[in-house]
Amino acid sequence: KHKFIYFNRANINTMACKNLEIDFIVQDDNPEMASVEGDIVANLEKIGIQVNTKFLNNTEYRDAEVNGDYHLLFTRTWGAPYDPHSYMASWAVPSHVEYSAIGNLQPPLTRESLVERIQKVQTELDETKIASEWRSIMEDVHAQSLFLPLWGTRIPYVLNRRLIGFAPASQAYSIPVQSIQVASGSKSVTIAPGVGALFSSTGPINPHQYSPNALWAQDWIYEGLVSYGQDGEIVPALATSWEVNPSTDGGQIATFQLRENVLFHDGTPFNCSAAVLNLDHVLSDVVKQRHQWFGAGKHLKSWTCNGESELVLETSSPFYPLLQELTYIRPLRFASPSAFAEGLDSDPDLHNSCESGDFGSKWDRLEDDVKCMGLSAPIGTGAFKFVSRNVAEDGSDDEVVFAGNEQYWGQKPGIETLTAVQYGSVEEVEAALMAGDLDMAMGIGPLSAKQVQEMKFRHSDMFDVRHSDVIQHSLLVFNGNKAPMDDIAVRRAVIHAIDKSTFIEEKFAGLEEPVTQLLPKSAPYCNVDLSPKWGYDLEKAELICAQGTLESAPSAELSGGAIAGIVIAATIGVAMIGLIARMIQRERSGKPLFAPAKSEIS
Repeated sequence: KHKFIYFNRANINTMACKNLEIDFIVQDDNPEMASVEGDIVANLEKIGIQVNTKFLNNTEYRDAEVNGDYHLLFTRTWGAPYDPHSYMASWAVPSHVEYSAIGNLQPPLTRESLVERIQKVQTELDETKIASEWRSIMEDVHAQSLFLPLWGTRIPYVLNRRLIGFAPASQAYSIPVQSIQVASGSKSVTIAPGVGALFSSTGPINPHQYSPNALWAQDWIYEGLVSYGQDGEIVPALATSWEVNPSTDGGQIATFQLRENVLFHDGTPFNCSAAVLNLDHVLSDVVKQRHQWFGAGKHLKSWTCNGESELVLETSSPFYPLLQELTYIRPLRFASPSAFAEGLDSDPDLHNSCESGDFGSKWDRLEDDVKCMGLSAPIGTGAFKFVSRNVAEDGSDDEVVFAGNEQYWGQKPGIETLTAVQYGSVEEVEAALMAGDLDMAMGIGPLSAKQVQEMKFRHSDMFDVRHSDVIQHSLLVFNGNKAPMDDIAVRRAVIHAIDKSTFIEEKFAGLEEPVTQLLPKSAPYCNVDLSPKWGYDLEKAELICAQGTLESAPSAELSGGAIAGIVIAATIGVAMIGLIARMIQRERSGKPLFAPAKSEIS
C-alpha cells in the first residue's frame, strides 16, 4: 500500500526538490542565452532547485560538453540541412553533448540501441520505411525527457538600405552575401557576422576542419559538388549534373559531371584530380575518425576519376542522405592543390591538410598517426576570396578582409571588398550601424532580438531587416548520465517548471516563438506531432517533486488524470476540514449549523 500525505502549494517546496542542486552551462558570449538565463534560474527556484550558472568561454564550454560536466546546457539543433540524420548521428560521438545526455536512457532503450537505429534508418531507401522509422525514433527520444525545446530560431539580418538583392539563408551557419548588390555608395562593405556569438576570429579558414574555423567564412571561400537550395532542393555547384545508381555489391555509385572552366582563386584549374586530392585528405583512414558524425565519410569506399571532368563516388551500402551531406559547408569542400604542402603529390598521412592542434582535445591522439601540415592559404573557388587579416594583441581578428572573385563561374558578387569587423558588444554594433560606419549585422550574435526589432520597426528608413524561416531549435539539454538529472522525474519537473512562453515573449519581442519538440517540423521526416507537449505547468512540476514524499512511489510522473484526482481530493479534503471547523464553532456558540426545524422543537 502507498502512504499518502496531504500537502498544499505553500509547503511543496520543502519536499523532494528542495535539496537538489544543478550546474547550468552557458557560453559567455551567447547573447540569447544570457537574456533568459535568469528567468530559467528563477523558474527552477520555485520548485526548490538551486541552479549554479557557469558562464564559460568557448574552450571551456566545449570541454564541458565533451566531459559531460553539466546538468543543464543550452545549445541548438544543427538545423538545415543537418537535421535529423547528421545531428542525431553525432550523438554516437563522445565530443558532442548529446552523447553524455543519452548515456543512461530509460529501459528498454539504451544509447547503443538508439544509435544503431539512427544509423540503420539512413541505409534505407524506401521512403515509407524511412518516415516510419524516424517517427518511431523521435517518439522514443521525446519520451525520455532529455531535451526542453525552447524556441524556433530564425536568423536575423540587418542591412543598410544602400544594399539590395539580399536573400536569407536556407542553410544553417551560412551568411549568404553573394547575391547582394550595392545600389549607392562605395562597393567596399563592412559586416558584423555571427552564428551564435559576436565575431572574434575566422580561424585559419580550413574547409576540412572545425572550430576555430568560422563556417560562414568557409562558405564564402569554398564550394562543394552540390549546394543546398530553397526547401531542401539539391542544386548544382561544382558538379553540373549527377546520377546515383545501385552498385553490384549492394552499395551505390554516384557519378558527377564536373563544371568546366572553373578556377581556384590562385588560377589553378578545378578538375577531378583536385577533387580526389581533397577527398583523399579528408577521408584518410586516420583523419576520417574525426568525422564520425559524417555519414558520407563512413559509407564512401572509393572516389575515382573518369577523365578530369567526371568524378565517381562509390558507397559500401545504401545511404539515402548522400547528396544532402555533400552540400555541407565542411568537411568535403575543395581547396586548391597549390595550398597543400606538396601540391597534388601531398600524401594524406605525411602532408595532410589538417591544422596541427585543431582536431580537438578528444582527437589529439590522431596526430600520432598523421602529420598535419595544414593549408598554406585559404584558396577555394567561391564567390569571395581571402585578402588579409588584422590580428589583435589577444590573437583574435580585429578585421578580416575578403574580395569579390572577379573570375567566379556564377553570378559575380556586387561587393568588391567585404570586411568582417570585430566589435566588443551588441551596443557597439548598434552604434556603428546607426552612425553608418557598419553596413550589415548578419546572423545570431551581433545584435540582440530587441535591437533587431527596434531596427525593423523604428528605423526601417535606414535598414532592411530580414529573417530566415525557422532553421534550428534552441533547447536545453539534460545530462541523463549525471545525478540528479539521471532521474526522469527530476527532468520532467524541470521541464514543467520553466515558463518559456513568458520569457520568450519578453526577451525576443516577437522575433522567436516557443516550440514543443526537438527538431523543426520543416526538417525531413520531422513533421511529426509528438505528445506530451512538455509545456509549462507549475502545479504539475510541484506534484512531481512532491511525489518524492510518497512511500514506494509507483511511477516517475503522475498522469494528467492522476493529478486531476489528487487536486480534486485535496480540494474536497480542504473543504471538509473547513466545514467541520465551522460546525464545531457554531456548536460552541449555541448556533448549530444543522438546527432542527421549529415545528419539530415544539
